[in-house]
Amino acid sequence: QVVAAAKSGDVKGMKIGVVKELNGDGYQSGVRLRFEESLELLAAAGAEIVEVSAPNFEYALAAYYLIAPSECSSNLARFDAMRYGLRVGDVDGASAESVMNLTREVGFGREVKRRIILGTYALSSGYYDAYYGSAQKVRTLITQDFNKAFEKCDVMVSPTCPTTAFKIGEKSNDPIAMYLNDIATIPVNMAGIGGMSLPAGLAPEDGLPVGFQIMSPAMADERMYVVGAALEAALLTKWGAPLLSQAPELVGK
Repeated sequence: QVVAAAKSGDVKGMKIGVVKELNGDGYQSGVRLRFEESLELLAAAGAEIVEVSAPNFEYALAAYYLIAPSECSSNLARFDAMRYGLRVGDVDGASAESVMNLTREVGFGREVKRRIILGTYALSSGYYDAYYGSAQKVRTLITQDFNKAFEKCDVMVSPTCPTTAFKIGEKSNDPIAMYLNDIATIPVNMAGIGGMSLPAGLAPEDGLPVGFQIMSPAMADERMYVVGAALEAALLTKWGAPLLSQAPELVGK
């Protein structure tokens, strides 16, 4: 069914919902431009473009970065250097505590350590309900937003990221700024539904790729593939060649 949908690319009569909360302020002008162009191509192919609202999406980022670190903390606790995983510093006379500390220091990167600490705090006694429990309630509200929106459309769409790619290491010292680039893709993960991202062209201001995100209800992935196939075909016709042919050459800078 999914393969047939991908081959057809027939969006005539389909309703495509543009998520009000995942567009506009805070989104790079080139990202908005390519996103709007993609919507126009889908409309020209026979789809109906409608606006849908998901008011609880604004809390998705905060909820995700409580739930994900909490799960990270719980799942990685088994890497204790005693019964499971890497072991470093196991020399004569070394205590179990010192081996465990050194192993976790060497084995986990900075971001993993950050998430373990945050997750452990969120799951600790006295904070569980205030943080992790509240985040799970937000997750339910986000799922309800999706369900209501899908009553008005077949798929939902948004830019994949608010901006094009930033330079390597540019935001290493600002985790919050890096996390904000996930703002459009986190709701899909919170609700456990299908999502895909397609290249929608290059932003004129920096020549970097822009992503177009398509979301479908659970167990209805074929809808994404129909819309994705239609958009890919329309963009290929417009560009005259694959997007890679337009991308600037990498010069190692």
